[in-house]
Amino acid sequence: MAQTTQDIRIGWIGLGEMGYGMAKNLHAYLAAHGSHLTVWNRSPGKTDAIKEQGAHVANSIENLASTSNVIFTSLANDAAVENVYGQLVQLASKVQEQIIFVDTSTIHPSTATKVSQLVSAYPQHRYLQCPVFGRPDRAHAGQLIWVASGDAATIEKLQPYFGSMSMNTIDLKTTDVSKASSFKLMGNFFVVGTIELLSEGFALAEKVDIDKNAMLQFVETFFPTPSWIGYSQKIASGSADKAGGFSVDLGLKDVGHMRKMAADHGAALPTADVAYRHLERLKAQGKGDQDWSSIVEVLREGPDAEKK
Repeated sequence: MAQTTQDIRIGWIGLGEMGYGMAKNLHAYLAAHGSHLTVWNRSPGKTDAIKEQGAHVANSIENLASTSNVIFTSLANDAAVENVYGQLVQLASKVQEQIIFVDTSTIHPSTATKVSQLVSAYPQHRYLQCPVFGRPDRAHAGQLIWVASGDAATIEKLQPYFGSMSMNTIDLKTTDVSKASSFKLMGNFFVVGTIELLSEGFALAEKVDIDKNAMLQFVETFFPTPSWIGYSQKIASGSADKAGGFSVDLGLKDVGHMRKMAADHGAALPTADVAYRHLERLKAQGKGDQDWSSIVEVLREGPDAEKK
């Protein structure tokens, strides 16, 4: 007999901008099917909004682990993933009932492998690496792109829950969970490459006195894709606000990971190298919390400033 929604008790760890949007939609799906989501976050204040929507709030990570047999995580970086999973696996080692872990974080492939090995020491449990593509507004709208790797039967079982948070799923059809992390980094390479290209173009347009609105109209007409239009609008507006976006600090983490992945496999990412240098300059200027499209600010300074 297939498991029902009531049989599956879902927990969620990590309620940052992306995590909250995903958790909100997952809880709405569960509530519509007579169940609920249980959440835990290191900063308790971040649980208030989803608690108001009917989600249960665990008072500790131990409490969440003891009441959930599927646990999603959305965490900021590799250190947070290793820390949280170190605790979760220790708790799960004492449990015979299967627990499925689903990490949606953007991490280095080696970190995904490390966590998978921790979980696989207890064969009753399962681990999926499922990073997502999309900005926080897409997470809130349930319009993310979901990437899945891990045990095929487990992915199939959880597909309705993935669907509540995304517009489609790219199943890599591999049990090697590092592949999903590699895929996410390659996708983010295309994003940061787009930002670098647009920043260079808009900075040059300003220096040769081309109207930025005309440039924006060209992009919207000739390259009518969400990332090109969205980042062009942000660059043209002069906004450096990270709200609803992605910070310089997190950009440095992701671009650093993709550069290391390339180096480890004898590949080159010269575009990522340039973008990384620009992000480092922003960080050095105390702008680590700005949106990573702020790369344009470095380019506006000109090549002489970059040499400093």
